[in-house]
Amino acid sequence: MKFAPFSILVTFCLIVGCGEDAKDKTVLPAKEAEVAIEIIEKDGMVLVPGQTYRRGNEYNPGNDKMYREEAPPHMVTVSGFWIDKYEVTNAKFKEFVDATGYVTFAEKSLSKEEFPNAPPEQMVPGATIFSPPSDDIDPWASDDAWRWWSYTAGACWKSPEGKGSSIKHRMDHPVVCLNANDAQAYAQWAGKRLPTEAEWELAARGGLKNAMFTWGNDPKPDEQWMANCFQGRFPARNSAQDGYKGTAPVGSFPPNGYGLYDMAGNVWEICSDFYRPDYYSFFKQEPHPDPTGPEQPITNDELQHFNRHGTCPMPMEGVSKLTYLHVTKGGSFLCHWDYCLRYRPAARHYAEVLAPTNHSGFRCVRDAE
Repeated sequence: MKFAPFSILVTFCLIVGCGEDAKDKTVLPAKEAEVAIEIIEKDGMVLVPGQTYRRGNEYNPGNDKMYREEAPPHMVTVSGFWIDKYEVTNAKFKEFVDATGYVTFAEKSLSKEEFPNAPPEQMVPGATIFSPPSDDIDPWASDDAWRWWSYTAGACWKSPEGKGSSIKHRMDHPVVCLNANDAQAYAQWAGKRLPTEAEWELAARGGLKNAMFTWGNDPKPDEQWMANCFQGRFPARNSAQDGYKGTAPVGSFPPNGYGLYDMAGNVWEICSDFYRPDYYSFFKQEPHPDPTGPEQPITNDELQHFNRHGTCPMPMEGVSKLTYLHVTKGGSFLCHWDYCLRYRPAARHYAEVLAPTNHSGFRCVRDAE
């Protein structure tokens, strides 16, 4: 099987903002919900009524950066669905593993037949872990994100920082170091599924119309941090003004208007859609209800072509399915105001099946009855 250059490095772009240098638009005020929302909850899930809403964003979020994969904004119709109130926790995922014996991708060695060009040290079981440098650096100075990421042998959902680490005292934290296949396996066991990107963004907005954040337009109302994100100087110095340097227990920050927690920050949440940075342009030309994303996946090679040239070709034949990119939403504890302001409903990012990280997790949905 043909394999594009070994792309564990794709995790760099989980933090690096691509195409963010435009400064020609400003944030517009949001029209907030005018009526109280009735929250209907059952079995740890919340009902999101079917509706049509404006998806995406064309304005800078307040830090003079543009995120072109969020544009063009457009109207999208989504049927009603139930969504988990919280991100799936270590405790919940352990129940699944104990019941089924499931082994996650990060716990398996890679196949030399499938990845003949991969370095031996990246063939062993493990995941890509945030490893802040000891000294302050300028994250914009180069594309070398290995300055704060490290492929770590032994890192997996039950040892999120590698051998010797443990989730013993983090059972109420979101499970991490998983890929889309792992998340889908859990969802199927639980009688649920992963959310589509359209469902996730609708739920994250919490009834607000066009707001920049899940709580409104003020990034820090009453000088309070509303999400688990990165404060200080990224990537070396996290001042943890919000109380957390890594993941936080689910529900540590206020819920949005639908009563959903951590729809901003904490961990990126994997969706069922394949990721294309130009998908919204195609969808706007042929809109349809309940979109499930592009039919054809892309890899990091095509994404980098888009970043350089503004077009996104189709992947070459024979690439490994493990290099496919899936949408992630919501930002994580590593999102920083100046460097990666993506703890917003409209923000779009991605995760490669091949590269689980310690700042990506998920939550589940199921169809409304």
